[in-house]
Amino acid sequence: MKVPCPQCGGEVQLQETSGFVGCPFCGTSLVLDLTGVRPHLLYRPRQNAADVLPLLRRWCDAQGLPPPSGLSGAQVVYRPFWRYVSRGHPQLVAAWPALESRWSDVQVPPAEQVIYDPAGVAGGRLVEPSVAEAAARHRVFGENAASVEAGDLVHVPFFEGQAMLGPHRMQVSVEACAGRVYADRIPQAVQDSGTRRAFGRTALSLGFLALFLEAMLIPPLWLAVVAVGVTGVALYWAVVGGN
Repeated sequence: MKVPCPQCGGEVQLQETSGFVGCPFCGTSLVLDLTGVRPHLLYRPRQNAADVLPLLRRWCDAQGLPPPSGLSGAQVVYRPFWRYVSRGHPQLVAAWPALESRWSDVQVPPAEQVIYDPAGVAGGRLVEPSVAEAAARHRVFGENAASVEAGDLVHVPFFEGQAMLGPHRMQVSVEACAGRVYADRIPQAVQDSGTRRAFGRTALSLGFLALFLEAMLIPPLWLAVVAVGVTGVALYWAVVGGN
């Protein structure tokens, strides 16, 4: 069977009805299934390994979590997604049996796309696609699947490993294009630690404001000293108890 290459229009001879083939004219890597033949694309990383920990620290701070002390077992993993455009909004759907909920939130990265080439993932781990395009489309769009154009297959790079938040480990994936963080379920102990940390910061801010006002507004010096001392002790116990 012959099909036209979507990149150059040349006829590609197919030996199988599904899988991956290459155009003999332009070299484009193609993915073939029962819905047709489309380019197989790869997003190029824009972040490097040195950027991962600062990105994690900013994410933890925004989530009110304690800062990570490191990322163990980190490696670059290229994960496959079916990319759809519905009503002008691009969407990524996992092309492998993804059990973690975080993979349903992955956004289309603002990065350069190139034709997939196995040499482009040298040094990284490649996750092979195993979910058919039609099955992924029907799972996401349901009864409207027939009205949605068939998706393109793309591989997105992630730095993956276990982040150390105090004594706790949490599986995280840092998308290597835009630097977005996708984390597995946050352990309850880590959430509690983050809540105490946020409480401590709030208590410090309010406590210093109270100390300043007491020192400025209480006329007798001895009474101001007593008030500042009492507030300081209360602030100390609030911060220590909150952490």
